[in-house]
Amino acid sequence: MPGRKALRADIIAGMEHNMEGQGMFNYRFDEIEKQTTGIIFNIEHFHVHDGEGIRTNVFLKGCSLHCPWCCNPESICPAPQIAQYQKLCTGCGKCAEACPERCCIRKEDGYVITDFSKCSVCGKCVSVCPAGARELFGKRMSVSEVIAEVEKDSAYFLNSDGGLTLSGGEACLQPEFARELIRAAHRRYIPAALETAGAVEWERLWKAAEEADEILMDLKTTVSMQFEKIGRFSLETVTTNLRMLAEAGKNITLRCPIIPDFNDHEGHIQKIAETAGNVGVKKIDLLPFHQLGRHKYAAIGRNYRMADYPEIKDTDVKKMAETLRKQGFQVSIGG
Repeated sequence: MPGRKALRADIIAGMEHNMEGQGMFNYRFDEIEKQTTGIIFNIEHFHVHDGEGIRTNVFLKGCSLHCPWCCNPESICPAPQIAQYQKLCTGCGKCAEACPERCCIRKEDGYVITDFSKCSVCGKCVSVCPAGARELFGKRMSVSEVIAEVEKDSAYFLNSDGGLTLSGGEACLQPEFARELIRAAHRRYIPAALETAGAVEWERLWKAAEEADEILMDLKTTVSMQFEKIGRFSLETVTTNLRMLAEAGKNITLRCPIIPDFNDHEGHIQKIAETAGNVGVKKIDLLPFHQLGRHKYAAIGRNYRMADYPEIKDTDVKKMAETLRKQGFQVSIGG
């Protein structure tokens, strides 16, 4: 893909080409976009921290890690899930009446609990809940359906050098879907970024990343024993994938969560600098731990182990950022 100025010119040229009524696509691309599908759990508009400019983030379901601080626990399981927000439940019982598996159980106090082990994720309870206490995380969509939603923000992309960002979960667990989403974006002159933790086989990673304009690569920890506790891949897999992406000339930003009692110390920051310096990466995002996703754990029946940990404020990592800047890195806090 061309640089930003050239890409901006291409976008304008593409619009003019469309206005002439000649069209951008042929039958083959239309069919690929309709037939290639994947499971996503959210599409969010107007992000400003996940790549250049204003972004539309598409979240793909499934992850190879199980970080205890994850703010999107609904992303970990690759299959669709039902969430129940107990605080919103009014006890009307409509979900129990609609549930064919009888996994929505009305208690004596009138409120409803869910036996997730019996749930077939039909979604009927979601559609009848008047209080919005239930949500379906995960929907199979085609490339054409997703890109139609992304394309609504084209004017914002044009004016901010923004674009599409594929996130997760781990987008590279659906490599064919991710690759075709990026190609579909490019056919519409929309830049595309890929966020990944790199904890996948190289073949999967490269299929998704090869045509991405920007790679946002998470570096959860620089200690092998710590990494083994959050996933089935080794830290060496991640660092090798990082090196191979760099050798392929990809534009990479390292994204480093700062987690209390895990990696919130200067030794970790020095290791980040060493890892980035070894592969020529200059851009680093420090992401302080927060509690924004804690309510989702109970909603999907998952235990949250970080409930008692305090949030780390942006001001708490300023010293870490300065340490990296003094070594020549471009550093942002919070993305």
